[in-house]
This record gives sequence, structure tokens and C-alpha cells, in this order.
Amino acid sequence: MASPPPPPPRPLLLTVLPQELVVEILIRLDDLADLARAASACRALRRLITSRAFLRRVHALHPRPLLGLLHLEHHGSRCRFLPAEPPHPSAATAAAVARAFDSDSDSDSSFSFLPGRPGDWRLRDVRHGLAVLSTRHAVTDDGCFSFPDVVVCNPLRRRYARIPPISDDLAAPIRSLGIGVEDFDYLVAPAGREGLSFRVICRPQLPMGCDVTVFVFSSSAVIWRAATLHACAATAQLVSPQYAHGYAYWRLIRSATRLLLLDTRDMDFFFVDFEQRSVPWQAIGEAGEVGRLAMFNIAHANHTVELLSRAIRGSADEHWRHDKTIPLLPGYKWRILKLAEGYLLLQGRILGDGASQFTPGDQLQYFTLDINTFKLERLCASTPQGISYHPQFELYRCFPPPLST
Repeated sequence: MASPPPPPPRPLLLTVLPQELVVEILIRLDDLADLARAASACRALRRLITSRAFLRRVHALHPRPLLGLLHLEHHGSRCRFLPAEPPHPSAATAAAVARAFDSDSDSDSSFSFLPGRPGDWRLRDVRHGLAVLSTRHAVTDDGCFSFPDVVVCNPLRRRYARIPPISDDLAAPIRSLGIGVEDFDYLVAPAGREGLSFRVICRPQLPMGCDVTVFVFSSSAVIWRAATLHACAATAQLVSPQYAHGYAYWRLIRSATRLLLLDTRDMDFFFVDFEQRSVPWQAIGEAGEVGRLAMFNIAHANHTVELLSRAIRGSADEHWRHDKTIPLLPGYKWRILKLAEGYLLLQGRILGDGASQFTPGDQLQYFTLDINTFKLERLCASTPQGISYHPQFELYRCFPPPLST
């Protein structure tokens, strides 16, 4: 006697509920990994979780996880991904991201999907999972220069958008100078809470005595705008471009107590001055509190980091406010690498055998200090073999697929 046929499979409960109710259930999951697991359960859930409307809500509710470091090599023409390592909370996700990067045909460069030949593109800045890259600028036959080609991309998704060239009328004052450009500063910055629009900031590095001109591209308006500041002694040499809370800013190489800032919304320049300190600041940038700049420096004697802040648009005589003294781990030689993405990136080298200088084979540990919670976490480690080692890193925060746009 033939056995009865098996009962038909029961449909997944979440696929028979009204879609608006399913959305409200999924959006309340605390762990992004749970959303990724739900997306792999069936096609219906994947379509829902990867839809733009759902991702907008996810991105507005959850901060992008810190996945690791992008180690820039050969002046940014190549990069290597260093994933967060256990026990970091993002270690499992970062390992999957590392496999995605390494699946590229050229495992030490994650930009082979861009048009042109390998090495044509130079990584200039990374923020909120977006990277801005440019080609090397060229000199025309008449001795002038041409602006580089620029793209903004999501390295993990291997998708990119070409940025339109700066219009002739905006570029005319620069071209009319008839002089060469040493290089360009480029920054990429999110322009909305959901991270679906962005700005690109470009500053040609002109010789001393020239006006300062900065161009800002808006992806939502699809236009470039320009702001110009007349040359003065303070603008002779600008270095270390950064971005914080809607402002681009540069350090004045001839002044340890002054910054030049550009409000990228109103396109106006202004200076921020601060008092001379016996211990000069080692990193300056975004503070956890919106509208304020943060200053960090290390007190090696007692293994602490000192945090000070002040209002970006404060009065000229406003002093820096001492906000916090954060303890570091003893037994390390500490160095601040950069302040970005809501974290202070620190390099720690274990002290041993009385050696005070870096030697090949030393293992370097990388830690992050959350500027909101002041939590110190080990991120990853590397063992460089070079005689001297001054790495250039970008912190990499991104929603992993299928939660990335």
C-alpha cells in the first residue's frame, strides 16, 4: 500500500503576515546580523530587507558598524583591508567583508572594478562606507593643468558614480592664473541622515600668494559650487584636510593655534583660533557633541588621553573646555594616528627590552576610542617589515551586504 504524500510545507509565518507588520517586526531587531540572517531565509524577506524604503529606516536607526582599516599604499593607488579581529564585536562581520574584498582578482586593491587600468585611481578619503578617488592631474601643452576625473564608490558593493567635471565658469579663475597645481585635496562627506546623498570637497593646492578656492559638489543637486578666500599670510600653506559636522577645515602649517574652516552649506570661510598649549594637540576634529570641535593629546607619563572641545562657531576669545581624561593601557608606546568616523585611532606598540624606537618585526596594535562613550577597544594588529613605518589608514565603517545600499 502506497504511503500518503507528505503534507505541503507550511509557509514561513513572516511571509503571510501583512507586509507593514513584517517591516515593524524586522526593524525592531537590535543586531544587524539578525537582519542578514532573515534576508537569507527566503526571497520574499530578502526583497523586503534590501528595498530602499526599508534600508532608509535601518540606516536612520543604526550606526554603521566599524569593520576595520583600509591601509593605503603607494600614495593611495593601492589599499589593503585589515578586518576587525576577535574579540571586537564586528569581528565576524569584518571577516566576511574581508573575504568579499579578497574575492577581487587583485586582493591588495579593492578598486579594480573602476574604469581604466589598475593604478589609475588614487584613494583620497573614506567616510561612512563611501570612498572618493581621483586620477592624477595632468599638465596641458600650454603649461596649465586639467582637473582630475573623480568617482565616489562603495568598495564593498563595487558600485561607483562618476562626478561631473567642474564647470568652466567656476574653474576659470583658477585656470586664468596660468600656473601649475601641486596637488588636490579631496574629501567625501554624507549630506543626510540616511547616507544616501553626499558632498565632495575639492581644493587645488596652489602656490603661495594665491587665493584659496574650494569647490563643493552636492549629489542631490548635482552641481558644483565654489568659495574663494583672498590670499593672506595665514593661508600660505594649508595641510591635513578634515571634515566635521558640515565643515571642512585645514591646519595652517605656520601656526599651531589656528584652523581655516569652510561651512559647506553656506560656503563661507572663517578662522578658529585657540590658545598656545605647553603640550601641542595631536589630533583635532569632530566632537561627539554636534557643533563642537574636539582636541586630543596623549600624556605619556600617566598613559592617558586628554580631550578638550570648543564650539565651532564660538567667539574669538572662547577657550577650549576640558571634557575628559581617558585612561589608556599601560605597557604600550602610544601614538595618535587620526580622528575620524566618530573614533580616535591609536597605535600601540608593546614596550620591551628597553627599545623606544620601532624596529622591523615589531607587532603594532590598533585601538579605537569612541568619542561618544570613551570606550577603548582593540581593533586589529599588523607586523610591518619596513625600516620605518608611518602608515596611512582610513577607518572603514559600512553596512555589510545585504544592508548596504
